[in-house]
Amino acid sequence: MSGRSVRGIALALAFGLAGTACSAFGAPGSTGLGQLPTRPITGTPGPAASAAPCQDPTASLRPAGLVPRAGDAPNGSFAQTIYNRGRLIAGIAQDTLMFGYLNPLDNQLEGFDIDLVRQLSQAIFGDDLHVEYRVITPAQSVQVLRDGTVDVVVRTLPMTCSRWQQIDFSTEYFEAGQRVLVPKASTARGITDLGKKKVCAAAGTTALENIANVNIPAPLPSPVPGAQPGAQPSPAPPMHPVPVGLTDQTDCLVQLELGNVDAISTDDVILDGLAAQDPNVKIVGPPFATLPYGVGISQQHPDFVRYVNALLEELRANGTWGTLYNRWLGQLGPGVPPPAKYRD
Repeated sequence: MSGRSVRGIALALAFGLAGTACSAFGAPGSTGLGQLPTRPITGTPGPAASAAPCQDPTASLRPAGLVPRAGDAPNGSFAQTIYNRGRLIAGIAQDTLMFGYLNPLDNQLEGFDIDLVRQLSQAIFGDDLHVEYRVITPAQSVQVLRDGTVDVVVRTLPMTCSRWQQIDFSTEYFEAGQRVLVPKASTARGITDLGKKKVCAAAGTTALENIANVNIPAPLPSPVPGAQPGAQPSPAPPMHPVPVGLTDQTDCLVQLELGNVDAISTDDVILDGLAAQDPNVKIVGPPFATLPYGVGISQQHPDFVRYVNALLEELRANGTWGTLYNRWLGQLGPGVPPPAKYRD
């Protein structure tokens, strides 16, 4: 996608797109990537490990073997249940440029995450048209899996040990870093310059938790007049940014533009999309936290975790991951898929 196209879509998003929780969209057209070949996956699966202690939040359940042909998943498996139902139900974003957004120029859902959902439909059904998209907020991601509203959440969802206590994840499919977005007039050079400043992120996100956990050393106080020579003044307690949680990151951008918050801090790839919407902001500072993305899946379906992981092995091996990356994220520079890690 050209920079001009991204800018045009971004401006349309900025002025015309409003998030709609749990809305359903008809499936967009085919990505044209074709059906995935069936090939063996190395290794043998162990028992379901959802309840195992979380040592590494990026470690998932090992694939059970082949990616079955469309409609040939084992009877009783969740993949076959989805096939018999006739549609895959996916929780997604519609306001995250490059990953999941509703293109106002043609009213189609687009992005890396959207194409990943299409690949899953391709594997289960033999085409990418059997998808019901449910637009969700970040704070809804866990609940819609726990109550069965959706089959998967593919929404730039970071994998954390606390989330593993409530849902399962696929292996990591993308690694983001957390940075800071400020007005161009700001003198802040990163998160450590934002002590006692209002820093916005979407409610219910790992990014918001990370903001609250930042400790910024307070400047040393000036010596007290008349104090004993050589006496050191007591250090002040560390400062913290003031986290502000709103429904979605686009709400944060509006509040930054209005001057009601001092900065936004979330995934760097999300900030890239926000910066494309507003020429008066800039991204500053190095990443101060890692945010690994995984496909969210209910703990009721460990067999489907293994199925999705087998598919992700395919996408890494046959170059499809690279095709999707170049299509949606190539402007960020070269990219390679994160290696799969397994806990069993």
